[in-house]
Amino acid sequence: MKLNFKRIEAAKPKDKPYKLADGGGLYLDVAKSGRKTWRANFGYGAGQTQKTVTYGPWPEVSLVQARERHQHDKAEYRAAKAAMAAGETPDPAARAPRPTFQQVAQEWMRLKLPSLSNPKHRVQVQNTLERFAYPAIGDCPVDQITRDQLIQVVKTAEAGGRIETAHRVAGRINAVMDFAVDANHLQSHPAAGLIRVLTPRKVKKPMSSIAPEETGALLQAIEGYEEPVTRLGLQMLALTFVRTAELRGMRWSELKEEGGIWVIPAERMKLRLPHVVPLSRQAQQVLQKLQDLNGDAEFVFASPIQRGSPFSENTLLFALYRLGYKHRMTGHGFRALASTVLNEQSGFAHDVIERQLAHKETDAVRAAYNRAQYLEQRRDLMQWWADWLDRQRP
Repeated sequence: MKLNFKRIEAAKPKDKPYKLADGGGLYLDVAKSGRKTWRANFGYGAGQTQKTVTYGPWPEVSLVQARERHQHDKAEYRAAKAAMAAGETPDPAARAPRPTFQQVAQEWMRLKLPSLSNPKHRVQVQNTLERFAYPAIGDCPVDQITRDQLIQVVKTAEAGGRIETAHRVAGRINAVMDFAVDANHLQSHPAAGLIRVLTPRKVKKPMSSIAPEETGALLQAIEGYEEPVTRLGLQMLALTFVRTAELRGMRWSELKEEGGIWVIPAERMKLRLPHVVPLSRQAQQVLQKLQDLNGDAEFVFASPIQRGSPFSENTLLFALYRLGYKHRMTGHGFRALASTVLNEQSGFAHDVIERQLAHKETDAVRAAYNRAQYLEQRRDLMQWWADWLDRQRP
């Protein structure tokens, strides 16, 4: 039976990898991690030496795309068998011309760029390839690009002290060449470890965050903050440990299950996927106070100055400064604090904690279709966290 979207999506990981056949030799390989990859096997020569062809991961490579690529390769395979029967010994991998680096990069960007939440970042990715890679290797077939060429590209990018830019160029070239391998344009590539030839980049200082034992003093300081919406915003940030931008954009319409959960839409999330935040009893009590203050506004944290907008992006950060926590705590610091405590003290599984932090999922399928994964465990986790915060107060 041929595959369809529903069967592919429903395929769950098992103790061992397994295959779902689509017919004609094409199959979907399901790894133990849940990663799903399009592949096909072909036999060449008198001994029928088997070669496995990889067309790329699903859903990045759709069912239709995988079938199209497989039909193309089957035609090549038949031609190679006919040539062998006639006494020739062709190299099947060399029959079709390989696409150029620029062609592969454009296809990679078509799939990659929509997943980037920041429009500025999307432009930067495209510009670095156009400025540094295309002039040197853009017209080169991907299977003919040498290590020396790639080193020259990133060294040119590094000239003039552009260390960070050169590292980005190296990373994006490597990603394009990885995609070329996944798309079966070549078996391996020379871009791996390209950053080794560059000057090491400066390590970014992590966002400031207090130690767990300082939490009680911070919460006490927040309770004394005079402006009520800002005070409640800091309390909500502590209870939910979402990103500051996600909190300030919170709308009353995003509350579901009678205020029991908050669903942040994809366009406000860093990974462009909806995020479910179970709300503890304490978080719901904070929202009840905000309802009295801003219940008639669109935004939960409505600006007192600009009608129809949330308070400014620096409101919570500057409030922490006024409380004496400059260089010691930031809005993002609540995420670091929660991650530390939950991983070291709560007993919840790491996957549950990572899901609630909305960190990047390594498996594309799980990331795209399991936005509410572990929801019941996450309800318990968020209540445990709120209770832990209560226990830290003097």
